[in-house]
Amino acid sequence: MNEVRVGVIGLGGMSRWHMKNLRRIPGVKIAAICDVSKQALAEVGDELGLPAEMRMSDMEALIRSPEVAGIVSVTPNDSHARIIELCIRAGKPLLAEKPLTRTLAEAEEIAALYRSSPIPMLINFSYRNGPAFQLAKRRVEEGKLGRLHHLSVQYMQDWGAAVKHTPYVWRFDQSVTGTGTLGDLGSHMLDLAEYIAGDTIAEVQAMLQTIVPERPDPQTGEQRRVHVDDFACFNTRFGGGAIGVFQTSRNALGCGNQHEITLYGELGTLHASTLNDRQLTWTYMAPDGSQTVTETIDVAADGGLDPWEAFVGLVRGERLNPAYAGFEDGCRNQRLLDAVVRAAESRCVVRVE
Repeated sequence: MNEVRVGVIGLGGMSRWHMKNLRRIPGVKIAAICDVSKQALAEVGDELGLPAEMRMSDMEALIRSPEVAGIVSVTPNDSHARIIELCIRAGKPLLAEKPLTRTLAEAEEIAALYRSSPIPMLINFSYRNGPAFQLAKRRVEEGKLGRLHHLSVQYMQDWGAAVKHTPYVWRFDQSVTGTGTLGDLGSHMLDLAEYIAGDTIAEVQAMLQTIVPERPDPQTGEQRRVHVDDFACFNTRFGGGAIGVFQTSRNALGCGNQHEITLYGELGTLHASTLNDRQLTWTYMAPDGSQTVTETIDVAADGGLDPWEAFVGLVRGERLNPAYAGFEDGCRNQRLLDAVVRAAESRCVVRVE
């Protein structure tokens, strides 16, 4: 089996997780790394045993390197479009974090280039991967719920709560991130809802809120104004008629990483959550119609998806399994995020183009 040599751009915590999982796949080597931090380059480069010339500060040089066959991008949102463009021009397969780009305008601009010169690409909407979420999707596809009436999706974290005194980081900087919790967490909710429901959102109404309006600069200590949302809620109507209710927050004390979906159909209710992504809750009527029955279904660990194996397969020339999100899914997600913003600004129902 030919060795797959991967280049990684961005060396933060999420990047370390990607590298750990890539390195467990036989025949894969992290051949080059890139970051603006010299300290991160030294630490990760030493851990991987990389020569100095493969520890880069220039992402274009890494992408163009003949020593690298595929790219993993784990960077802030303002560099997403540029990295996609460079990978397209270099013809390099790409595993990228969501959202696809910072804004819909960036997505549309890069889409023209991608569609003229497509590359193998996987967008890591990671919650698709969970075993319980995968089983929920199969149950919907099998018709276990009957007609889907409505669904509820939430994604709650608490790291931004005022009492935690979180400083001003890039996720609060509109010029870097585009939107706040909407693009960070809401992008996952929108992707997961359409993915599991097997239907597309047609209409949106929304509210965005900045709960903590100022945060201290970690360098100077001075207060900086926050211009992005740290709470978002929105309602949707799907093409098939189902209604979706969504909320996400960085200010939900007690919620470390609580992403969950509940689907209510004519024949039963399904619930899956990151609090235990190896269990699915299924509620339905007893066969004699006397009462409801609720089952907790244990799901095997191998019942989920493995995006790292899928990406390595792309580098080796394999087709992308449609269970994973590709470039067009990323564009679709960006269009939904834009619709939520427009709905909040106009205080009107917005149709998704």
